[in-house]
Amino acid sequence: MSPLQLIICMFILLPPSLLSAALYAKPGCRDRCGDLLVPYPFGFGPNCSLNPYFDINCDSSTNPPKAYLSILKKQVIEFNQTYIRLKNPYMISACYDEDLSTGIQHSMTVNLSGTPYTLSGENVLTVIGCDDMVLQSNGSSTLGGCSAFCADKNDTGFGDCHFNGCCHQELDEEEGSSRSLLEAELIDLSGRSQRKKLFPCSYAFIQETTNTNETVFSYPLYYLNNSTALLNDDWASASRPPIVRLDWIVEAENCSRAMNSNTYACLDEKSVCVDYSTYSYNNDVTGYTCSCVQGYEGNPYLRGGCQTISSSSSIAKRGCMDQCGKVSIPFPFGVGPNCYLEPSFEVVCNNDTNPATPFLSLLNTEILELNSSKIVVSYMNLSSNCYSGSDYQAEPSLKIDLLKTQYRLSDDNWITAVGCNVMAIGVIGEDKRSSIRSSCAAICTNSMINDNGRTSASCDYGPTSFAGDGCCRVPIPRGTTSLELNMTNLKEPRTSANISCSYAFIAYAKTTNENDRGFYFMQYSNPVNFYIQPSMALDWRIGAMNCKEARQNLANFVCRDNSDCVDFDATLGGYLCNCSKGYTGNPYLNPGCQDIDECADNSTNTCVSNSICQNGPGMFRCSCPKGYIGDGKKDGTGCIPQPPSKTKLIILTGIGSGMGFLLLVSLNGELMEEEERAEA
Repeated sequence: MSPLQLIICMFILLPPSLLSAALYAKPGCRDRCGDLLVPYPFGFGPNCSLNPYFDINCDSSTNPPKAYLSILKKQVIEFNQTYIRLKNPYMISACYDEDLSTGIQHSMTVNLSGTPYTLSGENVLTVIGCDDMVLQSNGSSTLGGCSAFCADKNDTGFGDCHFNGCCHQELDEEEGSSRSLLEAELIDLSGRSQRKKLFPCSYAFIQETTNTNETVFSYPLYYLNNSTALLNDDWASASRPPIVRLDWIVEAENCSRAMNSNTYACLDEKSVCVDYSTYSYNNDVTGYTCSCVQGYEGNPYLRGGCQTISSSSSIAKRGCMDQCGKVSIPFPFGVGPNCYLEPSFEVVCNNDTNPATPFLSLLNTEILELNSSKIVVSYMNLSSNCYSGSDYQAEPSLKIDLLKTQYRLSDDNWITAVGCNVMAIGVIGEDKRSSIRSSCAAICTNSMINDNGRTSASCDYGPTSFAGDGCCRVPIPRGTTSLELNMTNLKEPRTSANISCSYAFIAYAKTTNENDRGFYFMQYSNPVNFYIQPSMALDWRIGAMNCKEARQNLANFVCRDNSDCVDFDATLGGYLCNCSKGYTGNPYLNPGCQDIDECADNSTNTCVSNSICQNGPGMFRCSCPKGYIGDGKKDGTGCIPQPPSKTKLIILTGIGSGMGFLLLVSLNGELMEEEERAEA
């Protein structure tokens, strides 16, 4: 055996844990159960998991093996940084014809109190059955419910949660409660609906719904015939089997306390602690998880677990910080001397917080997001009017001046006013050229006015201006350099204790969830109680000249090799640099952007599976192997077996409205196959 063969054999014989577990499981522990990756803090046995709550039992009697969360005895089908997904859901099974004589109560209790787990808000309580209701409670009071009815008995039909034999109920919460405890009861309504029970059996269970389009759930009605029908089928005939999602945390302490304890779990130097947050009414729900900082991936709970993402190149100057807390700091921004392009891009990293907090030095405000064209900063400055009896208080108007900086107000910002019968007025421009460009009115309806301390206002983020419900919002023109925001009353102010104050401020309107497009405010007299702290988006640029002018002075031109210069705006000066197509990296750093090897990843090329992908500078080519003809592309003709020598293959593409024709003709002109249409 040659030395090379010996080395290969030794590599093959290494335990799997040494090959793949280094970034996922504790040293010496396996990281898989069958095909499922099980990352630490989860693990197999007391020495491989963080604590018994994260212990996993791998059942090898099945093929493939199945992983079970030991404390709940439920099968885990996915581990995520913030949640796990379980099969075999919590379920009530009620077959009334069998249960009437036994007096069985059709209910279930899910109690996760004292564990790191809570039921995710991505779950719904689902009922399948005919003439049934499910009631949801937290053990002391009813929180909600829904009813399922069937039009008729049809064994061949399907129950659908929007129409027949099914209903969904969101996992509601009451003040002072959380999703750690849920009780549900299934109630037969056939007597109240004054008709005979169509099917003897009904079921209620918790079911994950990952988005609004997946709340549709259908099943064959024969599931309701008897107690064994669903059991024998095991959901195979349903549109999808029920899965339950559980959120998890490492410990119940928040980050600021946990980092000073000897049980602090974020061990890698490139990890950050993330406080657990929930929309629960219970403000005492605390905890944390860990994650790798941007630009790194892997397991933040293990030393050496966070590794540089292989496809990423350096984003900061050599020897400079590329990360502050959870925010990446790409050049031309930088932390420390000689790390930024000019003083406007200086970033100060405050390491006294956990995670560390970046500040834009020029404005002395916290950076929330930073990308290739925009920076989002925390901005709580307000213009306000407050009334208390005969007293009147007014804060100075809000003023923003970016004229001498590299920043402009983004059109993702909105002037927002919260109050009753007030108008926010935005004066935009410079001195003599100033003009009123944006304004909106906040109007209160009578139904909003009450004195229980819970008055709220809402502002919906739609495509146009919005007024009403005690709030209004209007966009700011892109490229705005100076803004003065004032408030004025439309009529006598309300004197309710809840709404004695009105406010106007700048709010960044971008949201990440299409179903969560509003924000809400409580108790106008106390702006600290805003549910969302306002932030401001700024467009940034290089210099004051456009690309054509900037290229005249190459000594100061900052776009490096394999990058394109893009004008900031048709009428405003300044420019940005982007990597050219087929390249990646930081276009402001030498030696410039690097070629992307599209052939190394099937998702970055359009070659069909039986073609040959050839990478080149900024591009790739697809070609067909010997014995095949075509262009080798998924959006083209692909690679087709070469026809026999007595035939001729004619391929026409791009004809008409994106249609092509495939003709197979013999050499003497005889048509061998009928004309066939194929998308080009």
